[in-house]
Amino acid sequence: MLSRRQLDVFAADHTGFLDDIAPRYLAGPGDARHITHALAATGWKARSDPLAPVVDLVSPDLRYELGHEPQIMPGGATWRLRSNSPLEPWYAQFTSIPAEILAGLTDQLFLPPSAGQPPGVWDLLADAGWSHTPHQDGSVARSPDGMVSVEHLRITEGYEARAWRIDVRPRPDQGPVIWNAWIAYEPPAHLITGLVAALTDPAPLQRNWGQTEAHYSARRTESRVTPEAHVDAHRTRIDTVRAQIRAARRSNSPASAAPSPAPSASSPLRQAR
Repeated sequence: MLSRRQLDVFAADHTGFLDDIAPRYLAGPGDARHITHALAATGWKARSDPLAPVVDLVSPDLRYELGHEPQIMPGGATWRLRSNSPLEPWYAQFTSIPAEILAGLTDQLFLPPSAGQPPGVWDLLADAGWSHTPHQDGSVARSPDGMVSVEHLRITEGYEARAWRIDVRPRPDQGPVIWNAWIAYEPPAHLITGLVAALTDPAPLQRNWGQTEAHYSARRTESRVTPEAHVDAHRTRIDTVRAQIRAARRSNSPASAAPSPAPSASSPLRQAR
């Protein structure tokens, strides 16, 4: 469980003035606790050594595992996520993705799916002004500035195994990859739509000058968000997550089942003998 002390440490680490970084996919990795605190608040357990700079979390039902290794070699996967369900045997890995974007996916691991049909990935991208090009093995969409591609592709011959790949580069299809995502074997659709919605959100991300890994081509302007407001938003996020989990547990409990309907006047109770 997430403790008050852990939230206090987070607050102490976010006292400097903030800048807005746009587009958000160039903001750098940010603070991993945006993800890990939310998961811990929903009952995920840490299996890693608290004195090591590595995080290893497992969901309460043991269905999912999340690993974070920030000091891995440049270009290596700093985040790894795996489903242990035999019905959904997918996995994902990410290099230096902004934590707020990855949270678009990880938050969906503990939130119940929204009622109704979720928007499709290509619809979300089209609404954000991205181009979409089908090809022989799948489809690819590109951001308006050409720096980001989202591709759905076949990864095996003779079998319909597919993967999602996101690449962020400093120029359209040129230069070294700033960060990328690889998600294989078709996780539930709402996980991908959550990730894409966070990726295409036009709102900037906040970073202080201690977080120096924003890309040089990102726009960095002084933020109106104060450090206090930034910390309060994190605490509110955790409180909201806890409330959502409590509400979901209540709705799934036997006591919350609807009572049997009362007999109608046209169907009188059978007389007791």
